[in-house]
Amino acid sequence: MAVVTNAYTTSAAVGIREDLTDAIHRVDVEDTPFMSRVGTTTAKQTYHEWQTRALGALDTDNAHQEGEETDRAAATPNVRVGNLCQISEKNATVSGTLESVNKAGRDSEMALQMADRTIELRKDMEAILLSNQAMNSNATVGGKTGVRQLRGFEAWIRTNTNRGEGGADPDDPNTTPGTRATDGTQRPFTEEMLLDTLQNVYTTGGNVKFALMGPYNKRVSSTFQGRESTQITVAAKTIHQATNLYASDFGTIQLIPHRYLRSNGRSVLLIDPEMVKVAYLRRFVRFPLAKIGDAETRVILSEYTLEMCNERAHGVIADLTTSAS
Repeated sequence: MAVVTNAYTTSAAVGIREDLTDAIHRVDVEDTPFMSRVGTTTAKQTYHEWQTRALGALDTDNAHQEGEETDRAAATPNVRVGNLCQISEKNATVSGTLESVNKAGRDSEMALQMADRTIELRKDMEAILLSNQAMNSNATVGGKTGVRQLRGFEAWIRTNTNRGEGGADPDDPNTTPGTRATDGTQRPFTEEMLLDTLQNVYTTGGNVKFALMGPYNKRVSSTFQGRESTQITVAAKTIHQATNLYASDFGTIQLIPHRYLRSNGRSVLLIDPEMVKVAYLRRFVRFPLAKIGDAETRVILSEYTLEMCNERAHGVIADLTTSAS
């Protein structure tokens, strides 16, 4: 139908107020399952050190004659290991005008920008802490050059590992700076791999409480046969498909999907949270930079490292496929 003659419509009108909701919707995720579940400690130098020790092997021939002279055993010294503190930072710059004008969804643009940068920084740190990154040998103790890079979780684990063909463990974690693990041929994640690695961790003294895995292998874990005997009461219109707790012969562990594992989750990390920490030399420091014009720049940074209390308490199932194709 035709428009009424001389009808004054919104397309010609001047002065119509905008309809902009007073909210800002962010789709990006901010969860950090590893940092949220392990302990923290304080670093006091750029090279953070701690000590490990292991008990002697079982001796089932430990029987002696009455009155026998004691054969004095040699003491086993502690092992001293360490990791570099890495600096990670984000910053935001906002003009004086933008900070002053009336804005929708926030009073201060700088406050909003710094809140976003804080989330981004935590996500970066989470991925770095769990990575296969080796320490920068040029920036170790006494080194004068290079950017300090910490040794990530995967680059520590060599005792309880399950790797594909061609995969290799990193150097002895008691050495400095060590190397990263070598990737092998990718293969499907299986329940047998999980149970074998859990058994190895248990045998060496660890107590795995949770496993981090990529989204695809989280779906794979929900098909493991061990869940068939589980009885869960759900609402009438609810379909319960996922396995979030896995009751194994070596304890119940939480299966957690993780978005920031390298290569979209080609490794499953089995973690004893009592035996790994995040050590902070500087924890989320915020400061402004000197102004050079009509704009303000603020920085947030953290100086931190991974304290691998004892790598024998954890496990890695590496070289896994990350898609069905």
